[in-house]
Amino acid sequence: MGNLWIGPPGSMYEIDQAAKSFDRTADLGISEFKSLGGRVTVTRNLAPVRRIKLAWDLLPPAHARALDRIARRVDSSLAPTVFLVDPAAGNVLTAGQALGRGAAKATDITGLAQWFTTSTGTVAESTPAAGAFTFTAVDANSAVAWRCAGTVGNFPVSPGLQLSFRAPTAMAALGTVSVGLDFKRANGSYISTASAVGPLVAGTVPADAAFVTPTAKPGAAGTYSFAGACLTYGGTAADGVPGDGLPPMSVTGYSDTPGRPLPFRNFGLDLVEVSGAAG
Repeated sequence: MGNLWIGPPGSMYEIDQAAKSFDRTADLGISEFKSLGGRVTVTRNLAPVRRIKLAWDLLPPAHARALDRIARRVDSSLAPTVFLVDPAAGNVLTAGQALGRGAAKATDITGLAQWFTTSTGTVAESTPAAGAFTFTAVDANSAVAWRCAGTVGNFPVSPGLQLSFRAPTAMAALGTVSVGLDFKRANGSYISTASAVGPLVAGTVPADAAFVTPTAKPGAAGTYSFAGACLTYGGTAADGVPGDGLPPMSVTGYSDTPGRPLPFRNFGLDLVEVSGAAG
């Protein structure tokens, strides 16, 4: 398990001190109404929203200053949203991506909001299994890549982060599969690739990188399910790990009090998953 990283792509700050408390409970958005007759009606939001509460005791000054700058948006270049690499998350793909399932047809009829082809091949919804998506490789050079859900497209990283990616179960079973991690700058331009023959690749984010795109090449023609893919920050990707996602988050509150002894500080941070933020 790795450390916690927080901030915008390319400038996420590493916190190597474990938090005193760490609440990552998702807000299910469920409301319950009980009528006079005793019947209960339940309403809920379309998707749960992640809320994270963190607190540290005796945080070193450098860490506290970094979190304070993020919370108060001291740097004008900081976006209103940040990303938090949760050390408790074993797979930063979304729950749907980890299961090989796409969004509703009305919003994503091709599945390309979650996957895209890098050469030949096609991504399409499975005919016998509605909602499940597959990749069809037309030859040994066909390859596919994963998109980060949300507004950025690629998965946010910062130099020094350790990453690991494992191909979907159906591709991992092939003796011809190869995988890669394509590192990119903030403007999307390509830097380098960490690649491996086989279903598993690991790499360290290089200097100047702000994003990464995981890729897989089955190496043989055929149609393959996306289920079982895993992208892990700070650990080793494994088969069948549920997806936690890596959504943009906004700081909704924080506390900063002097610690004893000084100059240590006691720090708390509240964040909520957002689909966008103004300002």
